[in-house]
Amino acid sequence: MSNPPQVRGLTAEPALGRTELTWTSAGFDPLIDHYRINATRGGRRPSKTQLVGKTVFPRLTHHDVDPAGERWTYTVSAVTDAGDIGRPSEPLTLDSVASVSATGRRLGSLGEFDGKSLEFQHSPAAYAKIPTDHPDGVIELPADAQAADCPYLLPGPGDSWAGRKAYRIRWEVEAEDPSSVCDIALWFVDTTRLGGRLDVIVNGDTALEIEIPKGATLGSRDGDATRHGSLMQRAAIERELPADIIQPGANIVELVLAEGGWVAWDGFGLYARQ
Repeated sequence: MSNPPQVRGLTAEPALGRTELTWTSAGFDPLIDHYRINATRGGRRPSKTQLVGKTVFPRLTHHDVDPAGERWTYTVSAVTDAGDIGRPSEPLTLDSVASVSATGRRLGSLGEFDGKSLEFQHSPAAYAKIPTDHPDGVIELPADAQAADCPYLLPGPGDSWAGRKAYRIRWEVEAEDPSSVCDIALWFVDTTRLGGRLDVIVNGDTALEIEIPKGATLGSRDGDATRHGSLMQRAAIERELPADIIQPGANIVELVLAEGGWVAWDGFGLYARQ
């Protein structure tokens, strides 16, 4: 049995909180069972023990990248069905995208941006309490609210268990000295296969209409997307708000799940440009 060829064509696309890796398929002679992805922080070549994932496909999403931005180096090796491991690819080093939660000045936020919803109310699986607590579909969050005051799921019209309503968070944010440009960060540990649309309304004006990606529909019962082997599909969305929409003093930010099914929070926040 011949050893598998060295993996070639490794490329990477940095994104918020993750890196999208792709490479050229090693073919079928010998038969490739899977690929091993090794990675390390910094510019040094990772060792064979620094495994961050396995996949049968010539692609992998590497999560658990620091929202503040950091440098990672990757290699990929092919493994045959007989267990033989080929030479690793040439190393690829790149810098991840920094989140506004790290680069901006915090005006208000809930959650830790860590791939977990466990700090939120009713997590990881008591979603049935949400429509009982909020029969009108409105979740009121005062300026001093903590993650534990906010349900871990925001239901949508596609959720029969929650009354098929467009639930909304009505969140008060005190901005003593906002800049003319502010960003909103919306991170999810998972979403449903329905996808959807989330509207951001600031002080009564619709600021953004955001498409929600289709997820794995697992985050209603599992609060930790960082667990090894998790099939939850994390998503991070950060958008610039219209200029001067955030005013000094009290602001009302509404997050309305206008279409689709629930989203499971990792964290959300409002940040002023530095």
